[in-house]
Amino acid sequence: MTGDSSTTGTGGTGGDASAEPVVAHASAPATLPDSAPAPASRRRPGGRAVGLVLWVLGGLVLAMTLVRAVPYDGVTPLAQVVGVTPWVVPLALLVAAPALVLRRRSLAILCGVALAAQVAWVAPFFVPGQGIETDARRTLRVLTVNAYFGQADAAAVVRMVHEQDADVLAVVELTADFHDRLEAAGIEAVMPHHVDAKVGTGSPGSGLWSRSALTDPDTSEWSTFAMPAATLDVDGTPVRVTAVHPVPPLPEITGVWHQEMADLARRAHDEPLPQVLLGDFNSTYDHASFRAVLGDRFHDATRTAGQGLNLSWPVGEQVPTFLDLDHVVVDAGMRVDDLASLVVPGSDHRALAVTVQVAP
Repeated sequence: MTGDSSTTGTGGTGGDASAEPVVAHASAPATLPDSAPAPASRRRPGGRAVGLVLWVLGGLVLAMTLVRAVPYDGVTPLAQVVGVTPWVVPLALLVAAPALVLRRRSLAILCGVALAAQVAWVAPFFVPGQGIETDARRTLRVLTVNAYFGQADAAAVVRMVHEQDADVLAVVELTADFHDRLEAAGIEAVMPHHVDAKVGTGSPGSGLWSRSALTDPDTSEWSTFAMPAATLDVDGTPVRVTAVHPVPPLPEITGVWHQEMADLARRAHDEPLPQVLLGDFNSTYDHASFRAVLGDRFHDATRTAGQGLNLSWPVGEQVPTFLDLDHVVVDAGMRVDDLASLVVPGSDHRALAVTVQVAP
C-alpha cells in the first residue's frame, strides 16, 4: 500500500517536489527604537546619589534663609543658628553651581533665590557708608574689651588704650581681680574716671573708664552681667555711653537672653541723649533681637563702616573665628571712622576700637 502523496514531512523525500519546504526561522532579538528613553540613572548626569546630596544641602540653604527671614529669634534653635547666616552664601554657591551643571533646574532656582536674599543681607557690610564730615563733628575714640572672666592680659589692655588713643574703655566679663590688675597696670593714669557694676559678686560685671568725667552713672542691676551707663561731655555735647553684655543665647537661657535684649532696646530708645552702646552683645546683625535694639534710630558701626564683617569670636587655635558678637552701636546723626579689630592676649574675643563722630 502506497503513502499519501499529498503529505509533506519535514525531512522526508515524498510529497510534491514543487512545494517549497517550510523553514522555521528563529525570532530576531527585539531592538530598542532610537527614540526609546535612556535608563533613569543615565537621564541626568551625576545619578541619584549626587542629586540626593545636592537636595540635602539645598534644603539646608533654604532652611537657613527662612530662619534669617523670620523676625523673631527668642527660641531655640533659631537664636543659636541664625548667627551663621553669612556662611550660607558660600554654601548656596556650592549647591547652585553643580545643580545648574547637572540640570537640577528646580534646585538651582531655589538656591538662586536664597542666594539673592543672603547677598542682600551681607553685601552692606562691604559697602562704605556716608562720607565723614570731620570739620563739623567732634570725635570720640571708644574701645570695647571682653576680659574673658578676668583671664585677659590687663597690662596689654592698658597698652591698647594708649596705642588707640582711646577716650572711653568698656570692659565686660570684668572681675575684681582684673579690675585690680588694670589699676596696677596704670589705667587710672590715662583714664581716671570709671563706673562699674556687679564686680566681685560671683558673676562677671562690666565697667566703663574714661579720660573725662562720667556723670549721672546708672549701675542698676537690671541684667545678669550688668550694663552700667554714664554720660560724658564731648566738646560741649553730652553723650550717654553704655557697656553692653547680655547673657549668651544658650539653649537653656535663650528666653533670658531675649528678654535682656528687649530690655536693652527699650532703655536705649527711651533715653533722649545721644548714645553710644558698646560691648559684647552676644548676637550678630542677623539676630532679630539685635536689629530690634537698632530700630530706626541706631546704627551698627561695623556695618556702617563697610569694611567687611568684624568676626570677633571665638579667638583661639582650635576653632576659627566665625561670629560677629562685639559691636559699637551709634545714635542717629553720628558717623564712624577708623574701625580696628584687635587681639587681646588671654581673651576669647577680639577687641573693637572705633572713632565716633558726634554732631554738635
